[in-house]
Amino acid sequence: MSRTGFLVFLWVACIQLSAYGSIEMDKLNDRAAAFGFSLIQNLESSERPNLVISPASVQIALGMAFAGATGETADAISRALGVSTVSRESALEEFSALQTAFEQPDESLKLKTANAVWVDLSVPLNEEFASDVAKIFKAKFERLRFNDPESARQINEWVSAKTEGKISRLLQAPPSPPMFLADAVYFHAPWANPFLKQADTEQPFHLADGSTLKVTMMKQNGHFQYAKTPDYEVVFLPYVGNRFGMYCFLPDGGADSLVAKLRESDWSEVSASLRPSRGSVALPKFTVQYDATLNQALTRLGMGIAFDGQRAQFTKMVNDPHRVFIGAVLHKTFLEVNEEGSTAAAATGVQMRTTAIIPSREEFNLVFDRPFLVVIADRDSGTILFIGIIGDPKG
Repeated sequence: MSRTGFLVFLWVACIQLSAYGSIEMDKLNDRAAAFGFSLIQNLESSERPNLVISPASVQIALGMAFAGATGETADAISRALGVSTVSRESALEEFSALQTAFEQPDESLKLKTANAVWVDLSVPLNEEFASDVAKIFKAKFERLRFNDPESARQINEWVSAKTEGKISRLLQAPPSPPMFLADAVYFHAPWANPFLKQADTEQPFHLADGSTLKVTMMKQNGHFQYAKTPDYEVVFLPYVGNRFGMYCFLPDGGADSLVAKLRESDWSEVSASLRPSRGSVALPKFTVQYDATLNQALTRLGMGIAFDGQRAQFTKMVNDPHRVFIGAVLHKTFLEVNEEGSTAAAATGVQMRTTAIIPSREEFNLVFDRPFLVVIADRDSGTILFIGIIGDPKG
């Protein structure tokens, strides 16, 4: 499939090393980045020009499912999430560090996450699972009658409230027993140096198929963190407070090939390659919304057993003689980038069911007038928040 016409997010939370001294931060970030790029490469193609995901939201939601998994199912989920090289306890510790980091956002921006588990009234919940998920993921538990149409409304209202209304309808119909797990994330930050609207211009944007369209291009001159390699140019645009920012990559070739190269790279080394440089940046405004069911992509990453009603093992979740499996992983996202800053949101629902780099010192001129890559990250720790490919700013 062509991935030059989509946007993909990668969210990996900022880990507080002092609180989790046993966790090697760079390795954790690199594993999470690899999961996000792998998920990107395994998604189905779509006629829609932009494809959007938030891997961190997926990671957290699947992390809750992992807490209830055993045997080969737990192994498959851990491999897909990139934590198979550590013990179950260490993997849960990483999820706990990830979750705790969301509770310590920079004061200059909004960064928050919330988790919830809805359980059908007919299901005998495993108390150990409930205790683990409440402790590690700070998830709320609520009992609902799943066959009541009001159950979908209640879940959708929770998602909408946690994403500031950006994701208003995760479910189209009531969930199925025995359980529905959900993660919601919201991010909003103004630029440290806003783009001036009076500097906006209408300019051609060259699509992957060779056609062009007119877009509103934001422009800015000044000193930036910048790097140039044989594969891309990249500039860092900081948000207020200068801790977080957006890395904008302009590939020398296709955006798809750049995703593959970054998948094999260590993000810490990529981000460290930038150096102070003077130059100009022209970046299109864009707003993207997307929704998808991730079953097939996650199956390609090795999680097929978790979707198999005859083989899945989630024996830690509920005290039920029927075999529990994942029926669907639902995902919705939102991203807006304009002169003032960026706003992003995502929600992931896991429906459980039962059976039966080279720096440059020269002045640069970057015009993002063809498919490009964006990454929102914590510059202090080098930890990625979002990563995406913009193939059509108006798509």
